Amino acid sequence: MPLLISNDVTARVLAMKDAIAVMDSAFRQYADGLATFQTRTDMWSPSARDGDYYRWGSLIGAIADPPTLAFRFKSDILTWKEYNGAVTEEWHCVEPGRYCGFILLIDTANGELIGMLNDGIIQHVRVGATTGVGVRYLARRDASVVGMLGSGGMARSYLEAICLERPIRECRVFSPTPANRERFAAAMTAELGITVRPVASREAALEGADIAALCTDSRVPIFTSNMVGLLRPGALIVNVRHDEIDAETYDACDRVVITSNNKLNDFVLGTPEQRNRRPMDKHYRRRYVDTVFEELPPIVAGKAPGRKNDGELIFFHNISAGIQFAAVGRLVYEKARERRLGTPLPIDWFLQDIRN
Repeated sequence: MPLLISNDVTARVLAMKDAIAVMDSAFRQYADGLATFQTRTDMWSPSARDGDYYRWGSLIGAIADPPTLAFRFKSDILTWKEYNGAVTEEWHCVEPGRYCGFILLIDTANGELIGMLNDGIIQHVRVGATTGVGVRYLARRDASVVGMLGSGGMARSYLEAICLERPIRECRVFSPTPANRERFAAAMTAELGITVRPVASREAALEGADIAALCTDSRVPIFTSNMVGLLRPGALIVNVRHDEIDAETYDACDRVVITSNNKLNDFVLGTPEQRNRRPMDKHYRRRYVDTVFEELPPIVAGKAPGRKNDGELIFFHNISAGIQFAAVGRLVYEKARERRLGTPLPIDWFLQDIRN
């Protein structure tokens, strides 16, 4: 019987340490040919009444253990604003403050739809857990200082995951709005038991950091190659979206490791004038699009080397992969079922006697 699982239920059953464990397993399976996913697909239309563009985004991924396929989709109205030298991206569904992101979970042992899940918490945790896996294999063992750019949900998820994998004693956080960074610092100090300090510039956050975590919604680079020298030798840089890094940063690093070399499928409706409303076609994107990097799954599976020495400067390019939703979605489903949480739905709603 399928379960309808809300964000409230997910918050009760999902722990970051468990999410990191299932993500590690999913990447091992991917390296062994036992997991797969389709390239992320975004479809755009200039038809939005109260925004710059409408976007449909979807990801599909499957793992063999447990036998699971996940289809995650989003329905967004996007707007872009310039703020303190950055181009920020905002989105909503129907009205500001409301969002539509959903996961359909399939048991591939018999094809049954077993779960329908809001993606809000899973979205943050699956990306944070992937960062945790990246830190496990790519950060120096003695990494203890995090330089955080951004103070939203992704920043919270990243810092929690990083602290589970390395002995972090301090995080310095910068975001353009002082109240946001101060709120983040107070909350994460209390939650994680480490020193989290709000600072007034990107440079102050990054100076001497062992791990630079870029967790913003900027559509222009907020980390540029001249900032590499601020970091401690042998640092790890990890992002949320590829726009946050300029093209030269790729070349300034000793290694670039990516979740997967599968690239985004972008389908865009609109006249040239309408398409120009999207701040997407910049030179720093082409370095990402045109290059094949080392992938994380073979490193996780022991088929390729992780960090080779303490002096390596590594950029971990954390991008979306559908297996993240299969792994973490199935974890949430099993824990919700064990605790008799979620809303059961009749399986007959999703079956028919007409061959399709």
